Amino acid sequence: MRKAQPEYALQCQFVAWMNDKHKCVLVFSDTAAHISKTVIQQARANKLQTPRIKWPDVFVAQPSGEYAGLFLEFKAGTPFKVDGVTLKKNEHIQAQSDTMDLLRAKGYFCEFVWRLEQAQKIVNDYFSL
Repeated sequence: MRKAQPEYALQCQFVAWMNDKHKCVLVFSDTAAHISKTVIQQARANKLQTPRIKWPDVFVAQPSGEYAGLFLEFKAGTPFKVDGVTLKKNEHIQAQSDTMDLLRAKGYFCEFVWRLEQAQKIVNDYFSL
């Protein structure tokens, strides 16, 4: 039996929606991150990455307002504690948040998302800037 991959499924839904509703917008989804790799394949892939950088899952290559583009990090559930602001204690999520802070400093809009409707609203709001 295959292991459920809710983040991958959510990304697929999002990219399909973007391809339907925003046909002229370029979207990159790192679906390769969801492919099981051997230890050697993973080591090879890691050599092509900037150390300590945990790239968000999806890049929408469309400037809007003051932003150069939009990055979305898809999660199976909220990465935040009950207050909706504080990140849950998790080294990987913190590393992703740190990368998003670096991207924001360079002029990109970045958000965590865990529902399709949430991602759609972020995109629609982003395009309205």
